[in-house]
Amino acid sequence: MAELAEPVVSFILERLSNLLIEEGKFLRGVSDQAEQLQSELKLMQALLKDADAKQHDDAVIREWISQSKDVAYEAEDLIETFAFKVGSRRRGGVVNVLKRYTCIFKECYMRHRVGVDIQGLNTRVAKLTKRFRDYGIRTIMEKEGPSSRQLQSIRRTYSHVEEDDFVGLESDVKMLVQNLVSEDGTSHYRVVSLCGMGGLGKTTIARKVYNHPNVRRHFDSFAWLCISQQWQTKEILQGILVKLIPEKKEEIMRSWNDDELVRQLYHIQQNKRCLIVLDDVWSTDAWERIKNAFPTREKGSKILVTTRNKNVATHIGPNGFHHEPRILSYDESWELLQKKALRERYNHGHEDIVKLEELGMEMVKHCGGLPLAVVVLGGILSTKDHFSEWEFVYQHIKFYLGRGERIGQREGEIQRILALSYYDLPYQLKPCFLYLGIYPEDHDIRTDSLYQIWMAEGMVSKEDQIEGESMMDVAERYLGEFVKRCMVQVKLKDEPGYRKFESCRLHDLMRDLCLAKGRDEIFLKVNDYRRNDNLELIESTPSGSKSDRLVISLSRDEIPKYVPHKKKTIRHVRSLTFCIRDPPYYDRLARTRFSNFRMLRVLNIEGLRPSGGNNCKDNTCILFDFFKLTIEGHIHLRYLSLRNSDAIILQSSIGKLDHLETLDLHGFHVFWIANVLWKLRRLRHLYLPDPEEWAFLNRKCKLRLAGLIKLEILENFSASNCDVRDLQQLTSLQVLKAIVNDENDGEEIMKCISSLQHLKERRLA
Repeated sequence: MAELAEPVVSFILERLSNLLIEEGKFLRGVSDQAEQLQSELKLMQALLKDADAKQHDDAVIREWISQSKDVAYEAEDLIETFAFKVGSRRRGGVVNVLKRYTCIFKECYMRHRVGVDIQGLNTRVAKLTKRFRDYGIRTIMEKEGPSSRQLQSIRRTYSHVEEDDFVGLESDVKMLVQNLVSEDGTSHYRVVSLCGMGGLGKTTIARKVYNHPNVRRHFDSFAWLCISQQWQTKEILQGILVKLIPEKKEEIMRSWNDDELVRQLYHIQQNKRCLIVLDDVWSTDAWERIKNAFPTREKGSKILVTTRNKNVATHIGPNGFHHEPRILSYDESWELLQKKALRERYNHGHEDIVKLEELGMEMVKHCGGLPLAVVVLGGILSTKDHFSEWEFVYQHIKFYLGRGERIGQREGEIQRILALSYYDLPYQLKPCFLYLGIYPEDHDIRTDSLYQIWMAEGMVSKEDQIEGESMMDVAERYLGEFVKRCMVQVKLKDEPGYRKFESCRLHDLMRDLCLAKGRDEIFLKVNDYRRNDNLELIESTPSGSKSDRLVISLSRDEIPKYVPHKKKTIRHVRSLTFCIRDPPYYDRLARTRFSNFRMLRVLNIEGLRPSGGNNCKDNTCILFDFFKLTIEGHIHLRYLSLRNSDAIILQSSIGKLDHLETLDLHGFHVFWIANVLWKLRRLRHLYLPDPEEWAFLNRKCKLRLAGLIKLEILENFSASNCDVRDLQQLTSLQVLKAIVNDENDGEEIMKCISSLQHLKERRLA
């Protein structure tokens, strides 16, 4: 659990630093307490880093970590709210000044209350830190959870344990064998690697290659070593040498120091043709420690590497042959499941064999072509003798694939193997990865939207920013890290641009891991009303903590099931996403008390359609006036998407969203947008409706954009709806996508953007 609490505190610290700088003039009188709070949180952060490093599972410490995360969020909410309230009173002209004099007592009282509240948080943080010092440090040292040796034993692999039921990847073996034994022409490589996500069968393929007759004939000596996440340099060198020269085992283990081990291993590979398999390599550090023991010539001895990280493979062999196995097809998955679960029944006959086959063919779809999942499912089914038992597994397939069937087991083999990639992530990337769980199965995730949500949640750190980069660029590097680690699949953009990823998606089982870890970390909750009528909107854990992010899946029939109680305040929720599968009767959703979600940073409502059809001009359809509700409850909002929605009125209160960074109205069929977007001084990304969707608006003046000095992305800009001259003032603009009605519009736009120094991508259509 520390793996999420620590980045939360880190992000909050960065936010507090920015607030103290940006809003310092509004924090007079409480700045000392705020700086003290910052210092206390830094100390807490250091302790959390230690807890994360130990990957403990102690109940008391988990509770301490949960409370640490809650108090960090409270600190950000409190200071940001205070700065907004004071700032909104002071900004403006004479009217605001006069109002300030009449409300001076109220402001002084508010300042006093906030000072008391911050001091209360300081006290709570100090007590939590002391409690952790008194109990936690000692406990972590004594009880580290899964120890290094335990983790290593879980992943220990052996060259002789071959998989008899090998399906679908024979061509991979043939290709790898060819690249290992070839010494002629241009197809000889010193390093051959297998890269891919956990459970893809890399080690199984490597064993087949290692034991292949052509390989055994070609090489003189062989060594197989599992490196894993926990390794020691000396143990690696000793392990390889013992396999290559077993007759000198006693000398190797007792007499040779590190230098002698390196020298001997290098010498053996020079004089013999050796094949050395380095299985399950996680970091480049391991290779850096042993690389001097390996000759650099491309002929002779070879190295076969398996890893989940493409960077590791290319680091070990920059000019090597690197292969990523594919997932199994449905037919191959079914063939493998038959071998694992039905072989004995075929041999001895079974009265329900046809029914078992029908259920098996359905269940194997949930494995998503991942060999590990098929093997695990086959192992479970092989122990079930009766059709009713198979039927029970089928009805609870997600549970069995996630947790296995051992009583009291929180994590099954599939999730345990996949979770190793999650644990290996840098701490700041862990919440970014879990955020991918908010999207539905088999969903192509728009990368720009994903980056903007990460930014809205404070998950993209300025400390990772390289000079000249935007925060979107940093976020793309975060996603690139997941790609290198084979944790997500990406689609590249068809047209060249300064960002290369168009969309990404998760394997279904990797998404299940996101959801499971999200629940464990009280990070994310998905309410799917399409499958369950009796869902609590928010459920508390035994400790009282509640999920910070809420996803609600709805279709037309389920809308009546979701209407939060009018008096229900859900202050802790920071992200709210509606997955609306069918055009619903959204008048019910329109009456949802969004103001109850008082601390939202992200609000994502896409695909909202009226019950009367798609024609917004039909005055019988219900208009969803989103911001008619009290805007005070949304002052923290940074990301708002109403993409592909119909019949919406955005009134002038939208201009009060002081922290809004992203406004997505793409595909938005709109009756009215108040001309106040220019007031959103922090807006970075603006996706306007398609110009044709504005055609029926009776607008007296064009939408004003001048003043958006932080705007980086502007899409669907049109001279018919916006003033082209405003473009000159968008000094931070990097991406412009404009709709041109005639040649004059195009020339005027080009003239106005000619002075924009940061513009990297422009498209006029």
